[in-house]
Amino acid sequence: MIRRKTSAGILVLASLVALSYWAGRIKSDRVLRPIAGLDTRLDYALRDFEFQFYDLEGQPSAHLTAPVLANQAATGVGEITNPEFDVIHRGNVWNIVAQSATVAPDREHVLLHGDVTMQRSARGPDRQLDVRTSELMLEVNRRLASTDNPVRIEDGADILRAVGFKIDLANDQFTLLDEVQLTYAVN
Repeated sequence: MIRRKTSAGILVLASLVALSYWAGRIKSDRVLRPIAGLDTRLDYALRDFEFQFYDLEGQPSAHLTAPVLANQAATGVGEITNPEFDVIHRGNVWNIVAQSATVAPDREHVLLHGDVTMQRSARGPDRQLDVRTSELMLEVNRRLASTDNPVRIEDGADILRAVGFKIDLANDQFTLLDEVQLTYAVN
């Protein structure tokens, strides 16, 4: 014979199961409805996302965060708002920030637009290095960056200005292309 408390407990438990099932169905119905105003030509749109990239040896090679990424299905081109890249190679870390970026369909070339800032963290005897320009082409896997626009490079002491430059982020070697000016720091 089932006691009164036990039968009441079974009744409460059955009610909770039924309520949970009903609440779950309501929630899943809301998720399945289309989002109003969504541009369906997009392959996908991500908000507040974070990507971690790895090299062939399984080591971190780059890290990307941004508030918005929208990929267009027809062209395969991605648009990123306020991207922040960390390019990593053998302990070197370059932080690259821009107002926007366009990702080519090959996912290898990223064109950063607006106020583009690159910063190499100080390590060992090297000084921190800051690079500023208005546009920068980043080749992700090759870890190369370049621009034909004016660039300003500061190492905490001296300032270099040029029009156009190329930099190998893996070994910190860069080439200034034209109109190079050096301003020495006053010690």
